[in-house]
Amino acid sequence: MSGKERRELERKIEALVIAIPRETEANEYYLKLANEYEDPASKEMFTFLADQENRHRQSLEHILAGLEEQLAKLPK
Repeated sequence: MSGKERRELERKIEALVIAIPRETEANEYYLKLANEYEDPASKEMFTFLADQENRHRQSLEHILAGLEEQLAKLPK
């Protein structure tokens, strides 16, 4: 892998490191909203959205782990 390819891999990792906490923040925000509403439809909607953000975070963490594994295998 060339230096350019290594840098591209590092940039992808950096983007994921930034994105993952934002997914966590969005999850927490939707859970907060779910607790603020009493009507079942609103609670259900915000709980669903919180779950989606959690799934996004998990997916991004899985992708990040794979990219970090690829990077670790590269010669320095």
